[in-house]
Amino acid sequence: MDFQLSNLALKHLIEEMQILKNGFVNNVQTLENNWIKLKVHTKEGDKTIVITPNAFFISNKALQAKQSPGGFSAFMKKHIYNQRIISIKQSGLDRIVIFEFQQIFLVLELFAKGNIIICNKEMQIIRSMRKEEWKDRKLSEGEEYKFPSSKGKNPLEEKEKDFLDALKKNEKTFFGACIDLLNISPQILEFIFDKNRLDKRKNASTAEKKEAEKVLLEAKEIYSRKENGCFLIEKVLYTTDIKKPAEKEYENINSALNALSFEENTEVIIEKEKAVSKKSKGIESKKKMVEGFLVQEKELQEKGEAIYLHYAEINELLAAIKKAKEKGLSEKEIEKKINSVKNCIKTLDLKKGKVVYKND
Repeated sequence: MDFQLSNLALKHLIEEMQILKNGFVNNVQTLENNWIKLKVHTKEGDKTIVITPNAFFISNKALQAKQSPGGFSAFMKKHIYNQRIISIKQSGLDRIVIFEFQQIFLVLELFAKGNIIICNKEMQIIRSMRKEEWKDRKLSEGEEYKFPSSKGKNPLEEKEKDFLDALKKNEKTFFGACIDLLNISPQILEFIFDKNRLDKRKNASTAEKKEAEKVLLEAKEIYSRKENGCFLIEKVLYTTDIKKPAEKEYENINSALNALSFEENTEVIIEKEKAVSKKSKGIESKKKMVEGFLVQEKELQEKGEAIYLHYAEINELLAAIKKAKEKGLSEKEIEKKINSVKNCIKTLDLKKGKVVYKND
């Protein structure tokens, strides 16, 4: 899937997905492309949840699962089958989602290659889809689950004084310092700077109080808004208008994820269909060949049966021709003599040793 969710889009997606709260997981399966599919029974009916490396959404399509996937999905099913979803939350504004069940936590890390981690209530890892290790954390059985370090503070929780003090100590540009200090999408921050005509290149330490306040207040306002449509801009999904040309627009984040996820697989599907078509043509060709052999076999069988039915007569005819030949009779004499008794010779060629039997 060649697109990403902005952290604000993920925040809005989780708001959309609250309909799953108190739902019960009925099934866990692996799709053909190794995505995970959950069946969840909710008050609004059964929902199909698809978990990809960088997103999760309610699918509006019937999706074929692997027949015998085994592995992680089977292990996952063992732990969450018939379990109630207590809550669905985002870790701060990071691309991490936590599903809380009665006995476990299911953590979705929707960045890089993506991962799914099953933890007990003490946040000890029971199992992860992929084992990974960094300097400060390890995703493997028995380890304590540690959240990755956030890239800056949640603007909704940051205080103006703390933000201004941090800017004064930062040696980067005003824009670069804001990227470091606030967990905010760079494109959304750029929109804030452009809207308020702020100098991106000035030193952060020289930023005035009113300039810092504008950035923080605008960020707080944007990140506290409700979803306002969905826009695909430079392969990133946004749920707020950042005044940039959008390649595509969608009603909401869930419909965008449905469209983009399956659109990304269109070429693969087409190639598979071509391969199936090519295979079908090959099968059809072989089928026709086999049918041809069957026709020939039937014809030979019919000829064989005809010979078998008239075997005695043919044997008697050959014996009569042999006797006549021994007596020195010519072809015409033999043919005339035998046909006078029984009209059964169509043509006779003694040199070639050929006789065509006439079956009236």
